[in-house]
Amino acid sequence: MVNMVKIFKSGEATTVVEEEAVSKQDNVQEEPALALQRLMSEEANLMAEKQNFESLKEKLQLKAKEEIENKKNNIQKLKSEITDLKVACEELTKSLNAGVTAK
Repeated sequence: MVNMVKIFKSGEATTVVEEEAVSKQDNVQEEPALALQRLMSEEANLMAEKQNFESLKEKLQLKAKEEIENKKNNIQKLKSEITDLKVACEELTKSLNAGVTAK
């Protein structure tokens, strides 16, 4: 970016370029490179963050599947235990009823 100062002399506009403008002109050529470098760095950071989240998502999905499987197994085990307890209770009830009628 070039900084310019306008000086008005007797109705005519004269443009004077400041010394600072010359050094900024060199920066104009460097700025796109710096901007590109910053953008590349930001892109790399975002890609790394994306990969971290994808990895975390996979781990959480695996953990959720394991929990689901554990719960299914636990439910099946409880159903089996309930069935066994029900049968045991029925047998005890029959035994008690048979003992009461035998007296």
